[in-house]
Amino acid sequence: MQRLLLLLSCLFVFGQAFGQKTGVIRGVVFDRDTHEPVEFANVLVLSPEGIGTTTGIDGTFRLEGVPVGFQNVEISFIGYDSHYENRIEVRTAKEVVLEINLKPTPVQIEGVEVVAYSNKMESLSDVPTLSYRPFRPKEIELEASNANDPGRWAISQPGVQASRDTRSDVVVRGNSSVGILWRLEGIDIPNPNHFARRGSSGGGITIFSMSMLDRSQFSSGAFSANYGNAFSGVFDMRFRRGNLEQREHTVRAGILGLDVSTEGPIQPGQSSYLVNYRYSTLGILNNLGIFLVGERIDNTFQDLSFKTYFKGNGKGAFQNASFWGIGGLSSEIESPVDPVDEWVSIADKTAYSFETNMGALGVNTNWKTGKNSFLQLAVAGMGQQVTVQDDTVDVNLNATMINREDFINNRLTFAAHYNDVLSGDTARTRVRLFAGAYASQMFYNLQHDSLSFVSFEESTIMDVEGNTTLIQAYAQLLIEPSPRFSITPGVHLLNLLLNNTTSVEPRLSALYRLNETQSLSFGYGLHGRMLPIGTYFTQIRNPENGQIEMPNMDLEMPQAHHLVLAYDVFTDKRLHLRAEAYYQRMNRVPVGSDTSTIYWLFNDIQGYSTVPLTGGGEGRNYGLDLIVEKFFEDESQVRVSASVFDSKFRVPHRDEWFNTQYNSRVSASIVGSKVWRTKEDNKWILATKVLFNGGLPLTPLLDVPVVNSVFPPLDIENPFGEAIQPYIRPDLRIAYQKNGAVTWLLALDIQNFISYRNVDGLERNYDPVNNEWVFRRQSGLTPLISYRIDF
Repeated sequence: MQRLLLLLSCLFVFGQAFGQKTGVIRGVVFDRDTHEPVEFANVLVLSPEGIGTTTGIDGTFRLEGVPVGFQNVEISFIGYDSHYENRIEVRTAKEVVLEINLKPTPVQIEGVEVVAYSNKMESLSDVPTLSYRPFRPKEIELEASNANDPGRWAISQPGVQASRDTRSDVVVRGNSSVGILWRLEGIDIPNPNHFARRGSSGGGITIFSMSMLDRSQFSSGAFSANYGNAFSGVFDMRFRRGNLEQREHTVRAGILGLDVSTEGPIQPGQSSYLVNYRYSTLGILNNLGIFLVGERIDNTFQDLSFKTYFKGNGKGAFQNASFWGIGGLSSEIESPVDPVDEWVSIADKTAYSFETNMGALGVNTNWKTGKNSFLQLAVAGMGQQVTVQDDTVDVNLNATMINREDFINNRLTFAAHYNDVLSGDTARTRVRLFAGAYASQMFYNLQHDSLSFVSFEESTIMDVEGNTTLIQAYAQLLIEPSPRFSITPGVHLLNLLLNNTTSVEPRLSALYRLNETQSLSFGYGLHGRMLPIGTYFTQIRNPENGQIEMPNMDLEMPQAHHLVLAYDVFTDKRLHLRAEAYYQRMNRVPVGSDTSTIYWLFNDIQGYSTVPLTGGGEGRNYGLDLIVEKFFEDESQVRVSASVFDSKFRVPHRDEWFNTQYNSRVSASIVGSKVWRTKEDNKWILATKVLFNGGLPLTPLLDVPVVNSVFPPLDIENPFGEAIQPYIRPDLRIAYQKNGAVTWLLALDIQNFISYRNVDGLERNYDPVNNEWVFRRQSGLTPLISYRIDF
């Protein structure tokens, strides 16, 4: 503790040498439909100073002398809805660069007045979607104990529940995280998590650095037609472009590691670069006696991301292009208990190694194809490898393999997106077309070997290598009869050539603005997803002829009907209230074909099924999400969300609904932060976050004598029939930021500051002392110090 206090003091003294009070906001304003720059648009900082300007002939603007802190910016022009950029943090040492798309307002037939009704939380997809949450990196950084991770930020959003301190599995409205889609720069990518769960979308922490991200979006239901191959949630991530005018750098350092980024012009005003590198380890915390994952576990991870941007000359069809990449390496090792004379259970002499690698490279281009149309083309190559091995060791530390899995998933993807305004400039009803297609060539190499506890010999569960193609296409219309009303019909097509299964998915959403502060919205969609690739290749030996068969190859894609109804209120005090009711019905879900078992595929959190399956399973989720939030205005923020829901599944041979693994019935979060400014325009930040769920269900133990074995005896006739105790985790953040020619921030995050150790319902071990099966307890109070400097 003395060393930590010394570090805090040194960093505080170092920062006192710098001091200024204002920053710069600049950017460019485009027409949303045509991508043409908007000249003479008004740009106003909504602060007492009232700093404003207008855009130039190329749509660019620059505001200097903007007070540091959180600012709200309004962009307006005749014939367009006003656009708001809220909660923008202005720093002295780093420019704020905005890229704004103004939405044209349908013309009114009564006179010449154009009325603008603006939703201050517009979707990235340009259509009236429901169940979405746009976010900026600064929003994630400000909140307590997000670890600068969008996955952990999402856990505090309505409809999403937390359950484990060390994982970022995003469980949305009772749905498995298998149904999450990750998209980057318009391309669907494999699971972008360090310590990624094989066959799923969860993991330890995402490979996205906050220094790279632009405004992005998280969606939790009834997705618009441009999103496919997902049934529970969508992360649509965007990299920002580097500064076109000056070089800027950011360094973050802390107990968990190092994060370095740099950006600047390649050719000033025409091209730029942005690069970030991160390295992290739990070694420092372990040496301090603080174990986030476990006392015998060490892990490290690193990642590298970049984006280069090239602007067109404005004279031809070519508008701009970007070349981007992202990659991450992670390794986790658990060692047996040392020394061996302290072994008292089977768990003490087990060990494992866990490595995950993921990377993607892509090129995006934008082309003007007509007065009111444009085309976006992208191609990307990507790969992922997850390797895990479980061992048991003898007293001489000789290892015997229990389980080994090596899964390689590579892709080459092409994507095209076309936008066109079908209505004329003076039409009463504005109609816009969105259409596109994806083609992904997938290459897989799946190996799975296990030790038989009957013969004590190695057996091969899976050994397959090959490739297949996933094709997607979509089309949707945005119809706006008036500024108050819009409707979006669409359809998405999903086809897997591996077994030639298809999912045709109608989509429909509508938005009606009751007035400038209230709106009603409705959405329906059918959402399908291909199964985790290894599930198709489950290998079973036919007892009659001894041949290896693959009984799961012909499984159809599971589908989920989503129905959502929402009511929004934005008050003049920047208060937002939202109530969203939903109903989901799943069908064609793979279940065990053995009628003596009750197996539903989406209760698995990772891996691939190893049993024969049939597609007759059903799922049912319904509930109500509520959120009340106050946006930054007086430099404070409060967000309270709560969800009540029910999540059940059913198999064909049992006329009974069972709890899914995610049916905690209640989840809630409270997020708050407050900023106090000093006379020198520096600031103190206090933030807190409390997560809660009602307790995840699990399968109870059989009432049999307790024995020292690897696996607990479960009552499989009563799946998820009892619940563990509720999960609660309060976090706290205290930070100080110094604004000057160099801006720095020193932060102390205290995870679980009341040191309440939650039960880990996924891990139950035999206790030989008390002769019982006990749950592992999750981490207690964990202090994390970090330091960021911008220059």
